[in-house]
Amino acid sequence: MDKKTLYEKAEKAFNQAFEVTKQTVKAVSEKAGETAHITKLLIDKLTLEHQVTRQFAKLGGRIYEKSTREGKKISDSDREIKALIEEAKKLAVKLAQVEATLEQERRVKNKK
Repeated sequence: MDKKTLYEKAEKAFNQAFEVTKQTVKAVSEKAGETAHITKLLIDKLTLEHQVTRQFAKLGGRIYEKSTREGKKISDSDREIKALIEEAKKLAVKLAQVEATLEQERRVKNKK
């Protein structure tokens, strides 16, 4: 199985799992009486988690491609690898912010 086929299958599985999870969270939140704002935060969180997973898959795929298929050494000065890492870091920061906001909203809601 070539790398592209493997990556495409993995990405398809990630996307399917993400959609199912997103729908499940929405349904559970609505049944649990979560506010619309908390539901939106949950969906934002899931979306960012999905984006982080995809970014790591891209990064891993590119490292694998360079090291195994192209026989190149992986270096932290490699522009493409560096860009993928920076994007993953940005997504992780956004995810942490959404998680903090979500936690704060839940605390406020539980006090009521």
